[in-house]
Amino acid sequence: MKYTIKNIVELLDKYNVEYHCEGKTDAGFDGFCPLNRLKDNSLTWVRNADNLNVDELNQHHNLVLIAEKGASIPNASFSIFYVPNAHRTFFRIVQELFAEMDPEIKLPQIASTAVVETEKFGEALYVGHHTIIEKSVKLGNHVTILNNVTIQGNVTIGDYTTIESGTVIGACGFGHYWDEDEHPIDVPHFGGVVIGNHVKIGAGNTISRGCLADTVIEDYVKTDNLVHIAHNDYIKYGAMLTACVEISGSTTVGKNAWLAPGTAVREGIELGDDIYTGIGTVITKSQPAGKVVVGVPAKVLRDRKKDEH
Repeated sequence: MKYTIKNIVELLDKYNVEYHCEGKTDAGFDGFCPLNRLKDNSLTWVRNADNLNVDELNQHHNLVLIAEKGASIPNASFSIFYVPNAHRTFFRIVQELFAEMDPEIKLPQIASTAVVETEKFGEALYVGHHTIIEKSVKLGNHVTILNNVTIQGNVTIGDYTTIESGTVIGACGFGHYWDEDEHPIDVPHFGGVVIGNHVKIGAGNTISRGCLADTVIEDYVKTDNLVHIAHNDYIKYGAMLTACVEISGSTTVGKNAWLAPGTAVREGIELGDDIYTGIGTVITKSQPAGKVVVGVPAKVLRDRKKDEH
């Protein structure tokens, strides 16, 4: 086997993770799997062990399970590590042991079909095929930009940030005034886009540049695929925007917010820190911090639980 119990113990010690181990101490594994697709010789994890089918797991050879501290899994013939946060611990182990399998990890290079006009970029830059990066763009260290991405205008991207394929950053936003003949005239957009460190922008996102000020995305923000962030938006630290979220212009999204798939947010409002929305929520007015908000139009349902994400 490629890895053993000893390798897991070394990593847990490295990250100062408190653990208790039960079951086989000589188990080896060379892969990983989810609970609904169990495989021999694999590492897996469970968030809630109350309904765990122990008999099914016992049928597999060399299975190692990461489970929550305080859980009880009797009659197991496989190896179990009980830890304070099984989700975090499992994926940290997988990242460490199987990094070579992660397609997101790229060696620094600029693809032959990419057009990179800027000279303002840091070390370890990766740019994929058919991506266009204009001259005024500034890129930090260890930035990964995948295929068919367009980055235009005054855009700054911080360190260790990833932009997935098909995303457009810095396009003009949707703003107009009406002339004397009631014709809609595009409002000029003089601002840019500022993206922080350790940000992940999903595939097919559109992030508009600001009109009179920058559109800002702070550190550790993560967006899923097909997210739209409009002009002058301010997305604060650690906010999570899931698939098909739409944030209209001049809106602030608070720290560590979680916006569920299909959430739509009206322009010019503020969502408080730690807000959590239900699927398809339509938010038409500002919402307080720390609440679960659902419905059309959105209403506060209850307080957000500490581990709700």
